[in-house]
Amino acid sequence: MRYAVLADIHGNLEALRAALAEARRRSAPELLVLGDLVGYGPEPNGCVELVAELDATCVRGNHDLIALGRLSDERCIPLARESLRWTREVLRPEASRFLERLPLRARAQGGVVLAHGSLDDPETYTASPQDAAAQLARLAEVDPGARFLLLGHTHRPLALSALRGWSATSGAISLAGGDRAVLNPGSVGQSREWRARVRLLILDTEHDTAEFVAVPYDDERSRAALRRSGLSERGVHLRPSAPRYLARAARARVQARRLRRRSVPASLAGP
Repeated sequence: MRYAVLADIHGNLEALRAALAEARRRSAPELLVLGDLVGYGPEPNGCVELVAELDATCVRGNHDLIALGRLSDERCIPLARESLRWTREVLRPEASRFLERLPLRARAQGGVVLAHGSLDDPETYTASPQDAAAQLARLAEVDPGARFLLLGHTHRPLALSALRGWSATSGAISLAGGDRAVLNPGSVGQSREWRARVRLLILDTEHDTAEFVAVPYDDERSRAALRRSGLSERGVHLRPSAPRYLARAARARVQARRLRRRSVPASLAGP
C-alpha cells in the first residue's frame, strides 16, 4: 500500500487541498488521517466534509474531542480555546456525527496503526526519542504484528526506527528488513515552524519507505478566512521566535547525530 498520511488539519481547507494535491502528484491514493480535523482554522465543516468524502481511515484528536464537548480545553493555549469555542458554534450536525464515529485508534493494511498523541491518550505528546521508543514498546504489547505507528499532535515531524534509531525528517528514509517505526508527518494546517508549510508523509509499505514532504500553500487565503470569521490569523501559523527556533534546530541536529550512532534496543524491533 502507498499511503498519504495527514495530521492536524485544524480546519484549514486551503492547506488540506494542497496536501491532497501533493498526495495525488506523488501517486498516494490511500489516505490516513491522524486526527485534529478541526480547531484553530476557519473552515472546520469543509475539512470534515472533504475527509469524509475521500473515505479516509481516520482517528479523533484532542481538538475533535473538545469540539464535541467530550474533553476539557483546560490544557489548551488561549488561541486554541478561542477557536474551539467558535468551532463548537459553527460545526454542522453532519460534521459532528462524522467526528463522533471516529475511533481513537485504528489499523490499516500493511501493519499500520494510527492514533493521535499516543496509543492510549490523544493529549500525550510523543516528541522525544524516549517518548517514541516507549510508544514502540507499547505497540508491541497492543498489536505485536504492527510495523508502523503513525502519530500526530506535536505539529512537528518525527521518525524513530527500531533498527536505525532517530532519523532525519526531510526526504525519504528506508524501513526495510522488518524494521518498525514511529512516524509523525507534522501538521497540515497549523504550521509551527519558521515558514508556513503543509506537511505530509508518503508511506509505502510495499517498498518499506517513508518520505517526509513539505509544500507551500496560499496561507494568505486562510488568513483572510480567519479574519472574516473574527478569529486570529495565528490560527494557521504559530511562528516560533528566532532564538527558540534556531536553538531547537541545533538541538535536533546534535540529537540526530548521537542517535544515529546507536539504535533502539533490539527488544523493540519486533518479531
